[in-house]
Amino acid sequence: MSRYYPTKTKTIASFAVLAFALVLNQAATARAGSQKFDQQMQAILEQYLKIPTALAADKTEGVVEAARKMESLANKLDAASVSGEHAMHYSKIPAKLKTAARLLKNTKTIKAMRASLKELSKPMAMWATMSKPKGVSVAYCSMAPGAWLQQGTTIANPYYGAKMLRCGEIVAGEGTAKTQQHK
Repeated sequence: MSRYYPTKTKTIASFAVLAFALVLNQAATARAGSQKFDQQMQAILEQYLKIPTALAADKTEGVVEAARKMESLANKLDAASVSGEHAMHYSKIPAKLKTAARLLKNTKTIKAMRASLKELSKPMAMWATMSKPKGVSVAYCSMAPGAWLQQGTTIANPYYGAKMLRCGEIVAGEGTAKTQQHK
């Protein structure tokens, strides 16, 4: 059993990454009709990026405040302005952001913050994959397992920080062709 488990885990993790990338690539055609929504999301993205950046550096300063601001900004999001094939996907983002940001703003420990970031990253990754904000990559760590958004293409894993800072790969956005795994 001990020999079988790592192989099975690696196969499951590889399948999860592949499935996640396929979903993200399929959603990538959704950009049409979302310009107003995307403009509103820029302020949320600015706050969001503070969170994985802090956690990747093993810090908690500013995380709760950024989550608080994200929740407030998500309350003002208007997905009704989105048209096109993937309007339904966009319509779910505001509620998911509010719920996840509320959970994160009530955390006290870095462990809880990292767990909450996984939920907050789901609607952010969905949006970023469809809207493709400039300079932003969607990364995924199969060890966590979880995705996050980051600037640039050098993996900075917020789920493990210095312990496994370069663990993960770019699955969407800038640097998709460049992947880095478990370095």
